[in-house]
Formats: sequence, C-alpha cells, structure tokens
Amino acid sequence: MLYRIVAGILLYLILPVIWISLGAVMMLKPVRFAHFIHENFVLLPQIGQQDSGWKALIRLAGAALLAFAAHFVWKAAQLLR
Repeated sequence: MLYRIVAGILLYLILPVIWISLGAVMMLKPVRFAHFIHENFVLLPQIGQQDSGWKALIRLAGAALLAFAAHFVWKAAQLLR
C-alpha cells in the first residue's frame, strides 16, 4: 500500500518537474542543450550560435515539452478533484 502512494507521488510530482526543467533548458539554452546531447549520446550534430534553424527546432521541442507537462499537470489536477 505504501509503495503505491510513493509511486503516485513520483509520477504526479517529480516527473512534471523534470519535464518542465528540461523544456525550460531547451528553450533558454538551445546550444548548450545540443552540445550536451551531442557529447553524451551523439544524436544531434554540433551546432554553433549562428545555426538558427537548429536553435528554433530545439526551442520548439522545448515548448512542446512544456505544453505536455502543463497538460499532464492539468489532467492530474482534474483526477484529484
């Protein structure tokens, strides 16, 4: 029983905080985020400050992640009513 309570807290409190944090980093520091992904996972090419297309794409993905987190929090709040 206690395990289910802890799992619910993890799911509904900690995951949205992680998604919001990641989305904010993607929107505010897209070059740093791309370098992090490139150095650790080699999924994105190295980008510079002048690569506006990649920066816009990363910012758009960050905005989508923020919207997903907001939707998740909204639905979780409706469940608790």
